[in-house]
Amino acid sequence: MPVVEYFIRRNGRQPAAEWRNALDEKLRTVIDGKILKLRQYGLQLLHTDIVKTISGDDRDFYELRGGQCRVAMYYDRGSDTFVLLHGWLKKKQV
Repeated sequence: MPVVEYFIRRNGRQPAAEWRNALDEKLRTVIDGKILKLRQYGLQLLHTDIVKTISGDDRDFYELRGGQCRVAMYYDRGSDTFVLLHGWLKKKQV
């Protein structure tokens, strides 16, 4: 089973964790559910509505999706670890 952890800056801050903690309860529940699925299924979720490859040559960067919540993450294949880097809310297009 893959490991999911938050990136920690040198100053000790964890941008994705701080973003997650600042969400309202409803959105936090949504993203927590997606993180749980990521822990259970890892890259089996690739090309679903939950995990998408971030475009570019390096295929180890992904986007975790849950409703309007998005989290950029890096996958370390050697240790089977997803590192959550940064989160944001996607704006709905009109």
